[in-house]
Amino acid sequence: MENPDNILTQNAYVVKDIQASMKAWINDFGIGPFFLMPHINLKNVMHRGIKIDLDISAAVALSGNVQIELIEQHNVGPSAYRDVVPTGREGFHHICLYPKDYDAIQADYVAKGMPIAMEGEVASNGTRFCYMDATARLNCMVELVDVPGGGGTSTMWGPLREATENWDGVSDPIRVMEL
Repeated sequence: MENPDNILTQNAYVVKDIQASMKAWINDFGIGPFFLMPHINLKNVMHRGIKIDLDISAAVALSGNVQIELIEQHNVGPSAYRDVVPTGREGFHHICLYPKDYDAIQADYVAKGMPIAMEGEVASNGTRFCYMDATARLNCMVELVDVPGGGGTSTMWGPLREATENWDGVSDPIRVMEL
């Protein structure tokens, strides 16, 4: 039986230039439209137990049932992104899960030797997120996202699915989405 807490929903990449990366995914692979979230307002961000300021932009698009996420860190400083992909480089960063019981799954990962590398909240809607350091096992991070109200991925990303299914492959390939 499939465990809903272990359904991979996303592959994420750290990029140097989010605009150029979105265009490459659209032009080279036909994946889009992308939804760009510029300079996401985050709060209570902790990296390895130390409060940090973090300035990132992210863009998401669907490829079948898997979300592609591109992340550009604008500020200098430590983060879970820099733990895996050094400044000036690009590369695969994490897989993402939306567990039904965020706290229990987070505790389970810690108990299995995958500590919290970074955690915080999206300021506008209270969505909690964390990156579990699974680099020793998987050579990447595992992001957990706690959707307020337990709505899961359909609540958060239903409009993205609809836009992808109705996209003509040409018009409006990059759309700004505020969080």
